[in-house]
Amino acid sequence: MATTISNQTPKSNPATANEPAKVAAREETKDDEIAVTWREEEPAHYILQIQSLPFLLEILSEPRVAFEAFEACGYKWSLILYRESENGDVYLSPYLRIMDIQHLGDNWKIDALINFFVYHQRMNRYITIQDGKVKRFSAEEEESGFSRLMLLTKFIDRLNLEENTCKFGVEVFVVNPKKEKGECCCSILDLHLKENLVTWPIGNFSNSSGLQSFKFSTGNSEWELQLYPRGVSEVKRKYLSIYLNLKHSKEVESGNKLHVQLKLRIKSNSPSNPRGGESKYDPTKPRTGNAWFSSSQRCWGYPYFMKLADLKQTPGLIDNDHLTVEAEFNSIYVIQDLAPEPHAAKLH
Repeated sequence: MATTISNQTPKSNPATANEPAKVAAREETKDDEIAVTWREEEPAHYILQIQSLPFLLEILSEPRVAFEAFEACGYKWSLILYRESENGDVYLSPYLRIMDIQHLGDNWKIDALINFFVYHQRMNRYITIQDGKVKRFSAEEEESGFSRLMLLTKFIDRLNLEENTCKFGVEVFVVNPKKEKGECCCSILDLHLKENLVTWPIGNFSNSSGLQSFKFSTGNSEWELQLYPRGVSEVKRKYLSIYLNLKHSKEVESGNKLHVQLKLRIKSNSPSNPRGGESKYDPTKPRTGNAWFSSSQRCWGYPYFMKLADLKQTPGLIDNDHLTVEAEFNSIYVIQDLAPEPHAAKLH
């Protein structure tokens, strides 16, 4: 479903940015586990297109804005944008609200995974924001989303609005769907196997721009790590970017989805945090991610994995222009649709 909102064309465009959009950079969000990726495919369930910069700025000045309801997974939903303040800073908080709940009866509960999207016109792609966490909707909690996702000023400054149009999107996937159609979730990773830990040594680090690891097999699928020593284009040479790329999977090629939880780190030769106890941020600690892979989404990762300044200044991370990337797979689940009939296909 798509909704278009138009208004008077402005005489000027004060929010036009000269750099690609950056959403939910590590220092701009309250949750380190939020993943930001790019994709070309449009959101499957809802698109909001605003064809007026003044109107966008007007609605973002309101504490709460709700948009037209749309249907997904057998339920009706509404996208809501909140303004939230903390320590003098104003944040944008996107939420989803379940609608028309009168027919659900008492003590109902619906679990769902939510993906939010922002379209970048110059890149001609969508920025995808997700955290892999199940959101619980109930009679007591009809809304769920990302609190203080990004600073409002940075969101406005970094939107590419040269054509005076911006687009937002939502996908929502119900985890406990109605009985006539569901999904089967099965683990395909043995947590006791040594293959769950992948070590990738990299030499001549400073002279590289984009690197691909050796291909490796984990959870009946073939994978590849990608590392960008100067970051991908949108981070402007300030961050190290790391991605996990799905090269081959019989499950995905059969139409199923994979949910992967893994830890990514730059291996350190130092036994403890070199910054002491004053800072909660330790560059040597792994980042835990929850990733979804499907036929249309095969790459996931962190464009803002680590500041290059932290990488270079933290003892033990780079040794004689060499570093080591470690990827530890905690779990891999295959998600398979169940047919309306009680005969479900077997998982191999």
